[in-house]
Amino acid sequence: MENKFYQIPEHLRPKNEGTDELFTNGFMEKLTRTHISIPVTMHSIIVITFCYFAFRQVAWQTVIGLFFAGWLTWTLAEYWVHRYVYHVHTEKKWLLKIQHMGHGIHHQYPKDPTRLAMPPVPALLLLSLFYGLFWLALGNLAIAFFPGFVFGYLLYISIHYAQHRFKTPKFFMFKRLWKYHAMHHYKYPEDKAFGVSTLLWDVVFGTLPKEN
Repeated sequence: MENKFYQIPEHLRPKNEGTDELFTNGFMEKLTRTHISIPVTMHSIIVITFCYFAFRQVAWQTVIGLFFAGWLTWTLAEYWVHRYVYHVHTEKKWLLKIQHMGHGIHHQYPKDPTRLAMPPVPALLLLSLFYGLFWLALGNLAIAFFPGFVFGYLLYISIHYAQHRFKTPKFFMFKRLWKYHAMHHYKYPEDKAFGVSTLLWDVVFGTLPKEN
């Protein structure tokens, strides 16, 4: 298989060490970074809280079904945003800025532990927006769908952090996730392996690299 490392665009070419700033303002720069324990704890509390109220208000079979649907919806959102927002080719300056701030800087410094998950402030703003959209679509049933969606994100940031900070595990399923995410960073950043917590949508949409 052809090695495409030297064809990787400069703005996506990985550096093995270091970090970079997004803002010159110190306060704003701090808002772009986080220790992984903070978003993991925050999202875990959200999932548990919403599940508690969901089981009090909705039949348990419905809660389980909607929770799973929310989780599956997250995996598709994870793939779609990664592929069609962060890696779509564009000449629009505003979109290029979003790409760099949201994802490009991570490609440049993939081992920077402070940018492996969305910090709390923007995360809470986006979670509020998503819950509002789910409530408009599902009404009161959003209380069961939403924690599944957030649980999917919680798995995503946990796995993503581990992929960049820990050695490849021996367990077959996780070993493949580690391998394909590394291939996305170091070989096919623009067109392959967009899934992080699952390979499902790469298989469905034909963006999974060949095994060899």
